Amino acid sequence: MPSADREERFNRLVREHGDAVHRYLRRRYRGGDGTDVEDLLADVMAIAWRRLDDVPGDAEAPWLFGVARRRLSNARSRQTRRDRIMAPLRPKAASPAAEEEALADLGLREALSRLPDKEREALTLTAWEGLGPEELAAALGVSVNAAAIRLSKAKTRLLGILAENPDESSPPVATPKQP
Repeated sequence: MPSADREERFNRLVREHGDAVHRYLRRRYRGGDGTDVEDLLADVMAIAWRRLDDVPGDAEAPWLFGVARRRLSNARSRQTRRDRIMAPLRPKAASPAAEEEALADLGLREALSRLPDKEREALTLTAWEGLGPEELAAALGVSVNAAAIRLSKAKTRLLGILAENPDESSPPVATPKQP
């Protein structure tokens, strides 16, 4: 791909999907400060630049979410190691984000935390990022059928968890409609 076309495609990729990937990272990263999320986003975009020819034209956002998911996993591992080392030196007092407080108020956060990681990721990519079945499969690196099964199990399990301890003060949780 000629250099000008490559640069133009990358700039379009950043314009069209950069904000969505940033929101994805910000919602999921529980590390240091906002600059950590910015660093993760920069890593995702650097990988996209290096592997621009590998980014499928019909699934750019899911491909970027998949890269972001793997970068988050690496960042969480680093953060866990860092926390283990730093714990004896200073107590860590983290204040919850507004979104976390809202989820906790609804009881959804606790229910989501009880889901297996793979099912939680499938559910949140669908509900929060608005990915369809094909996009979800691309982001998770699985077949469309496997993604649909994982999402179905996640929904069923989440509804079962929420039904175990219904909280009268919480409104019912709506599930997204299937296309």
